[in-house]
Amino acid sequence: MAVGTSTRVAYQEKADFIGAKEAANEMLSAVNEFKTIGYATIDDAVAAVKKEDAEFAVVPVETSTHGSCYETYDLLLEYDLAVVGESEGPTRFWMVAKTPAETSLKAAACKTSLAFAFASGNAHGQLHRALGMFASREIDLSKVESRPWSSAHPSAGKAEFIFYVDVKARQSDAKVVEAIASLRAMCSYVRVLGCYASGALEATNGVPNSSSQELTMAQKYPLSPVFDTTKIAKTLAVFGVTKQMEAEGKPVYSLCVGEPDFQPPKRVLEAGIRAIQEGKTKYCDMRGMVDLREIIAKYLQRAKGVTYDPKEIQVCGGAQQALYNVILAILRPGDKVLLPSPYWGSYKGILAQVKTQLVQLRNTLEENYLINPVKLEETLAANLEIRIIILCNPSNPAGTLHSPEQLEQIAAVLRKPQFRHVIVISDEIYEQLVYQDEGVPKRVCKSFATIPGMFERTVLINGFSKAYAMTGLRIGYMAGPSHFIEPCYLMQGQLTSCANSVGQVMAIEAMKMELEAIEKGEVRIAENLHGLDLKRQYIAKRLQAMDNVRFAYPMSSFYVFVDLGLLFEGKIAYSAEGEEIHNVDDFCDYLIRKAGVAVGPGSDMGEPHGLRISYAGSMDTMIHSMDGLEFALKSLIFE
Repeated sequence: MAVGTSTRVAYQEKADFIGAKEAANEMLSAVNEFKTIGYATIDDAVAAVKKEDAEFAVVPVETSTHGSCYETYDLLLEYDLAVVGESEGPTRFWMVAKTPAETSLKAAACKTSLAFAFASGNAHGQLHRALGMFASREIDLSKVESRPWSSAHPSAGKAEFIFYVDVKARQSDAKVVEAIASLRAMCSYVRVLGCYASGALEATNGVPNSSSQELTMAQKYPLSPVFDTTKIAKTLAVFGVTKQMEAEGKPVYSLCVGEPDFQPPKRVLEAGIRAIQEGKTKYCDMRGMVDLREIIAKYLQRAKGVTYDPKEIQVCGGAQQALYNVILAILRPGDKVLLPSPYWGSYKGILAQVKTQLVQLRNTLEENYLINPVKLEETLAANLEIRIIILCNPSNPAGTLHSPEQLEQIAAVLRKPQFRHVIVISDEIYEQLVYQDEGVPKRVCKSFATIPGMFERTVLINGFSKAYAMTGLRIGYMAGPSHFIEPCYLMQGQLTSCANSVGQVMAIEAMKMELEAIEKGEVRIAENLHGLDLKRQYIAKRLQAMDNVRFAYPMSSFYVFVDLGLLFEGKIAYSAEGEEIHNVDDFCDYLIRKAGVAVGPGSDMGEPHGLRISYAGSMDTMIHSMDGLEFALKSLIFE
């Protein structure tokens, strides 16, 4: 958008503050001609930019008499506008536009303004750590503001806050880029409001006022605002640290990634080799190979008791893509989604990308992180706009399992007239990884779609990564009524087209093996399940022996969710070297540095006092990791 004679600048006329038009003149002094347009309220002026009735709006940020103008901050977040200029005086003004524009490299002094909020409410030390991201890189701050803020994360009656920070540096500086990336890894929300210089604007939205101006990449090629809410999952960030440590030759024991340590069955591997040799590496049916969809339908009918036409099955590039497809196809921006906690962190990341509102259903350790039907009904009643509930059973990250009776209790709530519009995404990727214990009834993983009244409103998600150890082959699928599957088919056509053809051939062979085992009354995965079970029992025994360490008893998948609230809630831990450990996120960082043990931070999963342990690795890794965890906890003093 060029600045010139057609440029329109909105401002609030007849306001308590003065100087808006003068600020516009200062910031646009390099422009030959522009037009100011008065509006009744700041809201109207900002909305004019959003609706493209004006190119800019001049808005107050703070005054010498009344302090910060929080309304301005709120409007920038609401309308998704960017700061492109600043005027200092008795009233500080910002000039805002629809798209960001970093200042010229010739500008002497620049600021970058941003807003952020934490996933775990007011956990001790988080603000200190966040600001330290800048201080540790010698980046100066000129302003820090906080404001009570409502988010989807309940905080036990405590107020949550959103923080506004002005950084005395340009957004494209390498140190600032690093600091903001680190901030995204620890925060639930980060939004860069803009990068700008005080005084006259040298350029706006990438259009220079002189041929000598040097443009940044951000000016030339601005990115989508979706990346303001997109951040790497903390578990994946930790996994990246482990790989770096391994490359440096340092000992590290990873409990952070859910990847089995066994290989796919030999028959499955041989089927893949034959597929490559026979040239089955071309495009195939975008819905998935017919043979694969037919055999999946047969498996679901035989093993789970739910009947689908092969046309009601969509094969995807992994179960995660299946999940993304259905969320993208069903939800509209602003829709609400109910997410029981603790939850897989990528659920939250996907929902943020599609601009939906997460409503958290806080499950408790005392109830083994299983859904309480009374709390479910209360939460749905308080949020009638909820359109989807994501049910992960067996649970990642809790490692627990809803029994058929407990699933029926959930369904009974959803059958009530006021909740009949709620769709269920049933993530059943761990359905074969269920363990038995002596003295308790046999555990069974029931498919939610088999419950009376649930078939037409359930989309089943499954795949071949966990029970068949085919993680890198990326074959998953969804099954459900064609009303949901057809839009997902169209969606996938524009995203990735067909899934991996060789992987699909291998998946067909895996399904053949599964059906053969069912015919014989055998459990195909019995040997691998036994190995996982030994590690499950070992981890549980070691954790039980650690003081003030609580966990949900693992019954499924290959995870244990540990609660360290007795240690960290209202307390600070100190290491022998005097390091302060304020919360479980800090402890996870300390654990990998002190003992070389990597775990998944629970704050990324809706539970700030938790951490996730994956026992999918080797028994040797389990032994060293439990030794390291016990050592790290004993090395701290809690006060």
